Amino acid sequence: MAHFASTQDEWTIHALNIHGVFFERRCVDAVIDTKGWKVLSTNYPVEYPPPNGPWRGKESSLDIWARRDTDPNAIVDILIECKKANPDFVNWVFFPKAECQQPTPFIYAKAINTPNPAGVGAWTSQVVMQRGTTDLSISNDAREVRGDYGKNHSGNKTKTSNAAIQEAAYQVALANRAIVHEETSLREKARSSPDHPAPPWPSKAYVPIIVTTAKLFRVDFASSSTNLGSGEIGLNEATLTPVQSILYEYALPKHLQFSPAQPLEILTSRNSDTFSRMHILVVHSESLASLLCDLFASST
Repeated sequence: MAHFASTQDEWTIHALNIHGVFFERRCVDAVIDTKGWKVLSTNYPVEYPPPNGPWRGKESSLDIWARRDTDPNAIVDILIECKKANPDFVNWVFFPKAECQQPTPFIYAKAINTPNPAGVGAWTSQVVMQRGTTDLSISNDAREVRGDYGKNHSGNKTKTSNAAIQEAAYQVALANRAIVHEETSLREKARSSPDHPAPPWPSKAYVPIIVTTAKLFRVDFASSSTNLGSGEIGLNEATLTPVQSILYEYALPKHLQFSPAQPLEILTSRNSDTFSRMHILVVHSESLASLLCDLFASST
């Protein structure tokens, strides 16, 4: 805000600023202004699991659904949740995954349509968990903290939260599962049509993204530096590094988890994390356009 609110209308705008409606609209413009991308829908209604008789799934709406189809053979859909930072917790601190490696494995859902070899008739369609790589750091835990402790005169300076991060991750994960399932159902209906239509595209990646005004940090430390008795680490034994984007490995609630096509393989390979977690790109809003330009810049 340029100045403190003093009138009824200014207080109303201030309240709307905190809620984030203006921020979401600005993110839509940022996507539209990025070369190669187009917005398919905003506030798109989603539900997952799909309805089963009188039982309904969890319902929500996706802030932004956008697409890059400059390469018709490898379409990329991004599913964006816009999250304006809580004014009390403007910094998001991410903890690196213990067994991380470089380049970082990046797992995302990919739909593949394969025409009949004879060139006519039905085509096969499947969704796989594609394993790519990224130069971003990967985190599997995060906390929201205050931005300026020197100006904070409240009695509880050490209070933290993870509510906004978890809420945003859940919303975009729900939307991801719902849209992948919805499009899979539509493809199944299309490919079984007696008109034998051609597949809509060879492949499509579905990438969940959280765009936030929060300042993002990675905290680097050696777990061996933590005192087992107190559970605390020395104040000089952890380093906060500002980042513009990070890959967050979100632990999926059971009702959002994928089912492996080859369950025996999962039992023997110990790769269950592929189906019980979802990789979500988290980016500061000022770096959204840069992330979109780099996203699968070479191939999917």
